[in-house]
Parts: sequence; structure tokens; C-alpha cells
Amino acid sequence: MGIKRFFLLLCCAAVLVLSGCGKTPLLPVAPTKYPVFADDLEYADLDRAIEQSLIYLRKRPGSSRITIAGRSYPVDHLIRSLLFFRNLVADHPSPGLLNQQISTCFDIYQASGTDGYNPQRKMLVTGYYQPVFEGSLTAGGAYRYPIYGIPETLVLRHTPGSGRKQIGRLEGGRFLDYWTRAEIENDGRAAGNELVYLKDPLDAFLLHVQGSGLIKLPDGSIRGIHYAMKNGRKYKSIGKYMVETGRMTLAEASIDSIRSYLAAHPQEIPEILHHNDSFIFFKWTTTHGAIGSLGRELTAGRSIAMDQSRFPAGALSFLSSRKPILDNGHIAGWTSFGRFVLVQDTGSAIRGSGRVDLFWGTGKEAGLAAGRMKEDGTLYFLLLKEQFLQPTLVKYDNPLI
Repeated sequence: MGIKRFFLLLCCAAVLVLSGCGKTPLLPVAPTKYPVFADDLEYADLDRAIEQSLIYLRKRPGSSRITIAGRSYPVDHLIRSLLFFRNLVADHPSPGLLNQQISTCFDIYQASGTDGYNPQRKMLVTGYYQPVFEGSLTAGGAYRYPIYGIPETLVLRHTPGSGRKQIGRLEGGRFLDYWTRAEIENDGRAAGNELVYLKDPLDAFLLHVQGSGLIKLPDGSIRGIHYAMKNGRKYKSIGKYMVETGRMTLAEASIDSIRSYLAAHPQEIPEILHHNDSFIFFKWTTTHGAIGSLGRELTAGRSIAMDQSRFPAGALSFLSSRKPILDNGHIAGWTSFGRFVLVQDTGSAIRGSGRVDLFWGTGKEAGLAAGRMKEDGTLYFLLLKEQFLQPTLVKYDNPLI
């Protein structure tokens, strides 16, 4: 599953723009309509991100296939696309040359975007990050809010022939839905599986939303903690709930405003947080890096979460949108950006053809930027043309020279 950023609980607007399942997720783009591929980041981090996708894809069975614009391709085609592209950018070509190379060597497919009238195929672009929270391995004092490991009562059932997995529990020989967030927290349904205790109930909730984080223990040591399993219940946005119940307006909804509201109305915390039935169980990790749904480390600014039932996991794409300009812990303004990114994660609220969630990194500044991302954007996928597929996965000659 990976880091489950929901669109940072603030993106209450999602109810208006989440795309449904009826759209074709990727549509071919005519060469005359290709975007300008100009990247605002360094290529070194792009190379690291590409390598993470390659490690994942190479472990998939050779018979695995992906579907793009209604056509099936072997997973090796995706691998060769990444290798070819990595070779192109290794020489740090000028923007003009890179665009010429991409136009010559790659077919481009655009994500169809949000539902409704959307001729420009706009996506809703949000952000997520890896938080750092203070925690204790034992309860006491301010440390009162547990993060749980997987309880023994949670059962994963495979449905024969369908490939579907159901999460639930067994009771009297019957397979039932697993407990809700309220039942787990109020009735101690996961008691005995506490991994760590946090100081703030919203911090614990946000760790569920992000799906992984770093825990700073009282002795100063830092441990990584990561998604292990969920309770199978549907995710519900508390930001949307607070707007619907008149606690704030859509324009006001942000992590900071939600935190301020809960601090001023502590008696409402259980009602608001328990509106979301979804619950995440965790495990300790040996790495401090955020791990995505591919089981690989995410790269800040390069990894994105998408609905992988509609978009190919590990694939290379080009994202255009707006991003906040940070200045000493504040948003000083906004600027347009474009960059190459890779599909390396999923999220409970990242569903359909119109959603993309950009990973911003670790810590407060990453959280500030991620929490403000709620922008229009476009996303284009790159797939190597068949005439440039090579029998060996080594350095390719430049086809334009």
C-alpha cells in the first residue's frame, strides 16, 4: 500500500473532483500536442528514482503485462523505456535536445484527468510527506496515543478466481468486516499490539494518513515506522466532514486550521477523527527513508502516488502544476513547475484517473508544502517506441546522432 496520503486530509475538495472508474485512464497524444518537457529539479535524484522503479519491475514475473490506452505491453517494455530514458538524461542534454529526443523516441499518453467537462484533461495534484513525531515505547505522561502493529484477529481472505483480497475478522465461524477506527480505539480491539505512543491524537491520525514516518524517542534516537496493513474500511476525509458540519469553510481547510480547531475544541476530537473508519497498522523499519507501495524508497519531488489499478506501477511520467515557494517556514508565493516523476506509491484517497499525489520528502518544510498542494495539473506518460527497443539492456546510442 505505501504511504497513504489521502491528500493530506485537507483536500476536502476531492469530493467534487475525484474521478470515477468509467474513463479511459490514458489517452494517446499527437506529436504536435506534446508538452514542453522542462525539468525544474536536478537529474541526480531522477536517476535514483528511476533505479527504484527498475528494481521493482525487474522482480516482476516475465509474463507480467501492463495496459496503456487499451493495448497490452510486456513489463520488459516498461523496463527498456526507463533504461533508454535514463541514458538520454545521463548526458544532461539541453531542454531543446531533450524534447527532440523524446519526440523521436517515445510515444506520449496523457492521463485523462478528473470527471466532467475537462477538455484539458486536468488532474487534481496534491502532496504528501513523511512526518517526524516524538514518541515513547512505553505509555506515560504525555505519551498516551498508541500506534499499533497488526493484531492477530485481523484476517486476510483471498477470493478464489478473482484475485481479490478481503480484510476482516472471524467470529463464530463467520467472516466479518474488521473493527472501525472508533471500535479499535474505544474498545481496545488492538490492545497488546502497541508499538509506540505519541503525544497528540492528531499526530497519530496524520501518521495513518501519511502511511509512514520517523519517531524520535526520548533518548534522542530515531526509528522508522511504516504501513503494514489496514482494517479494510473505507477512507473518509475529516476535512470534508468538518466543512460539511459547518466547522470551517472549504477555503479555510488545512492541516494548520484543523489542528487549531481541535486544540480549541478537544471534546470534539473523538467525533471528528472517528468519522474516518479506516485504520492503519504499522511495523518498524530499518530505514529512515519513506517506503512506497512498490516496497522501494521514495524520492522527494520525484515519486508520485496514483491509482495503480488504472496507471502502471513504476512508470515514468511528466507532471506540470504549481508549487508553493517556501521562505523561513512560510508560503511566500506560488510558481509553475514541470518535472519527470515515477508512479511508486498508492493512497487510500488516491482513486480514479484524476488524482496524483506528489511526495515532498521528510519533516516540517515538506509537510508545509505538501499540506498546501491542491492544484490543477497535467500528467503525461512516456513509453519507448517499438523501433527503439533493443535486445540488450545496456547504454543506447543516441538515435539522433
